[in-house]
Amino acid sequence: MTQVAEPTFETLSAQCGITLPPILGRLLDDGKTDYGRDQADWKLNWRDYTLNAQPILSCVYDLEWISVDKALQIVENWLNPTFQNGRRFLPFAISGAGDAYCLMPMANGGIGAGLVWHDKAQSAVEMPSFESFIFSKLVESAADLEHLLDDFTPDEARRSVIANIEVITPYLPRDLRDGLQILISGDLAGDESDPSLITVETAETALSLLPAFEKEYFSVVPRWECGRR
Repeated sequence: MTQVAEPTFETLSAQCGITLPPILGRLLDDGKTDYGRDQADWKLNWRDYTLNAQPILSCVYDLEWISVDKALQIVENWLNPTFQNGRRFLPFAISGAGDAYCLMPMANGGIGAGLVWHDKAQSAVEMPSFESFIFSKLVESAADLEHLLDDFTPDEARRSVIANIEVITPYLPRDLRDGLQILISGDLAGDESDPSLITVETAETALSLLPAFEKEYFSVVPRWECGRR
């Protein structure tokens, strides 16, 4: 009997016709998107994991990395070209409400990233690359720590952002690596009670390193309407 190979993000990438960004491939291979050893381990040690950037982007608001099985389920049941007017998607994370962070082809032939809303008629390619997506999310987190303060002190929240910067930096291109250093070597927020790591000016300086990009909007067929066509 022929044994069926377990799905991987590489095989899902081929199935979707969307090239897996090398940076994402390395992060997956290195276990940087994992939630501890297993679910029980995560429930027991989630504070330490979050503070130490396991998984990466642990400091980002409302982003949960998903397994390839979950990504495949999303593609098969919702973000499938058959349902989505021929558009292709490769999910890699979700929000708490079930919206999907995806890689998706752009008009210029590149692979961008963005959040596909599960209950809105329109979404957008928000960033022109996966690395730009990661970089922008870290800048946003450094500029606003408010969402972390339900579970962590301001100092712990800053530690989480800095840990993420330190873990992710080696994976990024040199210009973005240098940009991340701006976040921890530039002008820091005013005082320890301020819910931010950096000033607005520092955030703007960092984001200016990204290439100019106009969001590409597209229509989305809601999940509950898929399969009826």
